[in-house]
Amino acid sequence: MKKSKLLLFAATLIMAACQPQVDRFAVSGTVAGAPDMMLYLDRMDLDRITTVDSVRLGQDGAFRFSQPAPRGCFELYRLRTGTRTIDFAVDTVCEISVTASLSDMREYLIEGSAPSLAIRDVAARQSQFIADLKNLQQRYAGPETGVLNARTDELLAVFKSDLSNTFILSDPGSPAAYYCLFLSVNGRRIFNPYNSRQEAKTFAAVASSMDILYPQAERTMHLHNLAMKAMAKTSAPKPVSQEQIDRLRSIVVEAGIIDMELPDYKGNVHKLSDLTGKVVLLDFTAYKTDFSANYNLVLHKLYDKYSDSGFEIYQVSFDDDESFWLNASENIPWVSVRDENSLNSTILKSYNVEQLPTAFLIDREGTLVKRPDDSSELEADIEALL
Repeated sequence: MKKSKLLLFAATLIMAACQPQVDRFAVSGTVAGAPDMMLYLDRMDLDRITTVDSVRLGQDGAFRFSQPAPRGCFELYRLRTGTRTIDFAVDTVCEISVTASLSDMREYLIEGSAPSLAIRDVAARQSQFIADLKNLQQRYAGPETGVLNARTDELLAVFKSDLSNTFILSDPGSPAAYYCLFLSVNGRRIFNPYNSRQEAKTFAAVASSMDILYPQAERTMHLHNLAMKAMAKTSAPKPVSQEQIDRLRSIVVEAGIIDMELPDYKGNVHKLSDLTGKVVLLDFTAYKTDFSANYNLVLHKLYDKYSDSGFEIYQVSFDDDESFWLNASENIPWVSVRDENSLNSTILKSYNVEQLPTAFLIDREGTLVKRPDDSSELEADIEALL
């Protein structure tokens, strides 16, 4: 009797060993040239990156990790050693194999996962874009800022088009499509759905596909909400009536200026009329222009010279690229705010501005006294008011 029980127990163990691990995936392989270094497996969640496993590599660089298989939606993971990473996706029970070298983690082989293979191709294109961007920055370093900005925009447009056509629009429900949407370079997102109607539509296309494939997933709900907000923000602006313009012009503070309240890059709101008591240069501009860099150098010299004497600049940007403005305005010492309506702004219409840059001088009582036409006379005008 004892013998039959023992045989039954052994048979049960054998059968269990033969059963596939239907609830787990595994990633294994080698990282050459990294003896005694730690290799980490990170899960890239919506709001954080969590280290879920780690191993110290031996001389052969071999590793193996196993984690619960995703349910309801794919998951994004990365292998990390030092500052080098390899991103991959898991959408089912699978056995993923990775072969890499520490000397160049970008040149790696990955097998056993079609989504991960696509993400490797995205990463290769990203690496090439970064290299091309560095070449541009070296070539147009120094005074050629306008040329550099234009060439960078061209390079970025080509990169976006490549990602959209190859990975996103061709298969909008794939992990690679989702991965592309949140790709970043130097800390800045490649796609910004809040600044482009076309990019908002791209996010909406992926969200729609995920609504069908992964209807209850947290990633789906997050992307769906993001896409809806982006579509609403980038919708065609309603035409401004003459009645609205006249009403805005009637909203004048006691000192005689058309007031405004706009946010800076931190989200802090600045009211123009709060600067009453200072000589103010009200400046309408756009940072993503050829003239902006040299123009702001002129303003810097004036601000540095007269700010301690009661001079202030209230600079309104009408850039439609919010990310560019955020980056450019971060180190500006004067009041730098942005009107998200860009060139459709009622402020421009109220002040009868037809071109950028345009500036107005406001005296200490808050009265708009001059619209300088010549920057060479601007310093004399400021001194006279001070």
